[in-house]
Amino acid sequence: MPTPARKSSALSPLSSLAAPGPEPGTAKELRRLPVVPAPADGEAFASWVNRTAVAIGLSPGLAARALGLEYRTNDRVPALFGILLTPASLDGLRMTTGLRADVVETMHLSRYDGTLLNFDALHPAYDKPLEHILGKQWLQLTGSRACPHCLARSDVWPLWWCLGIAAVCPDHRCLLIDTCPACGIALRRGAKNTPGTFLRRTHATLDLSECGNRQPNPGKPRNPSVCRQPLADIPTRQVPNTLATLQQRALAIADGGPAHLAGKPVVAAQWFSAVRFIAALARLAVGDKELEALPDTVADAMATVRDARRERRAMFAHGGVPDPGAGPATAAEAAAVLALTAPVVDAPDLTSAPPQLAAWTQRLAQDRRYHRGDPLRHLQRPMVMDEMLAATVPQTRRHPSINTANSTSTLDYRHIPQRISVDDYQDFMAVHLPGVCALNGRRIVSLALARLAGATTWTQASRALGLPAASRRTYRRLDQRTLAPAFREATQALADRMITRGPTDYEARRTALSTLREVPSRVLLPILKLTGLLLTWQRQRHAAGWLWEHLTGGEARDAPTYAEDWNGVKEASIALLGNAVAGGERHPVRRSNPGVETGALAC
Repeated sequence: MPTPARKSSALSPLSSLAAPGPEPGTAKELRRLPVVPAPADGEAFASWVNRTAVAIGLSPGLAARALGLEYRTNDRVPALFGILLTPASLDGLRMTTGLRADVVETMHLSRYDGTLLNFDALHPAYDKPLEHILGKQWLQLTGSRACPHCLARSDVWPLWWCLGIAAVCPDHRCLLIDTCPACGIALRRGAKNTPGTFLRRTHATLDLSECGNRQPNPGKPRNPSVCRQPLADIPTRQVPNTLATLQQRALAIADGGPAHLAGKPVVAAQWFSAVRFIAALARLAVGDKELEALPDTVADAMATVRDARRERRAMFAHGGVPDPGAGPATAAEAAAVLALTAPVVDAPDLTSAPPQLAAWTQRLAQDRRYHRGDPLRHLQRPMVMDEMLAATVPQTRRHPSINTANSTSTLDYRHIPQRISVDDYQDFMAVHLPGVCALNGRRIVSLALARLAGATTWTQASRALGLPAASRRTYRRLDQRTLAPAFREATQALADRMITRGPTDYEARRTALSTLREVPSRVLLPILKLTGLLLTWQRQRHAAGWLWEHLTGGEARDAPTYAEDWNGVKEASIALLGNAVAGGERHPVRRSNPGVETGALAC
């Protein structure tokens, strides 16, 4: 769904193009390009690079080097191309084009990080095949889907066409195209055996109106033939308006729009987590009757995926199921995912889930020959999905991983911190956990509160509070420590106090602070002046960690500001920061550098 090009005041041709030399990409040889096209709203970075290559009369590979994009050990494609903008590539683009950082960053898939995608494990210095770390993300690492009707009026390829959820063009009400009908290769893949490789051996420019994929040429191995299929001539299939509406809503949520599950507002990451879970469940247990309401092409795509997984599953001696949570491989499958998940996520309350949800769960539970455990146990899902399953599926027909929540408290999960406060722990629970470290005890009590609120297992309680799951041995110890009636009575009394005092939405606090990397200087400077300390970058980040710990109830080491290693941290700076305020609790925060400890702030 291309949009008109956005004018940028940063685009000003100042000097002539420097031809790539023997060491392309170095700062000495980069020059401001004479002309570059303005990025369009929502355009993919690869699309803009291709249009720039045509504008300056070079092949995409040579144009990428002229733009100053970073190349590492693999010279076939720039580092993290289209995924994440590296600092070196950003510096090169500033020098060659003058584009602002925010304009370039919105053209990368990192734009959807935190909603549909999760790039927590991805670092700009990552220099290994992206399949190792992003293979399960719902995106297309190489290639893109496309709408021929959109490409007939513009050469812009929108960024959302690279998402795994991309299925339907909302403007033309048609399925997106996955592969070229002439060469049989995914659109914009480049070559079948070397995906994502830029054409760089020749100065010939890319014809943006054609497929452009390269096919092996037996007569000239070093000069593969180029597919000349006109993109605008590729036939499409029309779909109902409801699918186009579902596509628009999914894209709006991916951009950070409001989302709801069972009538409750949730963040975008939770909404897509539910979509991935429902899609995996449908792939394993969807029936032909549930597919009858879908268009033939869409229904056939999901049925093919289901049957292929059943055939592969039968080949495993222990009933292995190959990756039920993977992203949709085709636009038709993505459309089926949108259609099948919509009735579930749009349910007005927990008890109004569609009948197919219970039917899928029952089929999964009955198929004990292959599913001896829970095949979906590795998929993250919001607690509202567990509550919906518990309210929808009868207990006698439920899969072992799905349990009914017997809550004796009106305390909701989001009102429970990852660690209860020091005062609450001392007033109610410390006496019931003799010999337990206060930090561990406060977390144990929070898990016990989650069990009281409805979680039927310790694993479910951990997931409800956003904590990583522990080992079975740890959970057995928790059972032993929390078995006494006095402990349960004290936990109920603590829950009553928290309800009377007024609930605090800790989940909303974690969401609000998830992007806080450092406290602004104008906020922290007046506090430091009272103690005679200077404002430093390290203290700004430690203050952000302190806010995370004291406002969310989590540990400071889990704060977003400590998600990545950072240089320049001095132990003296950390110690002084802890002494800058009086009172409160202090404890070390473990970092990857064993020589660094961070004291918790208190004020």
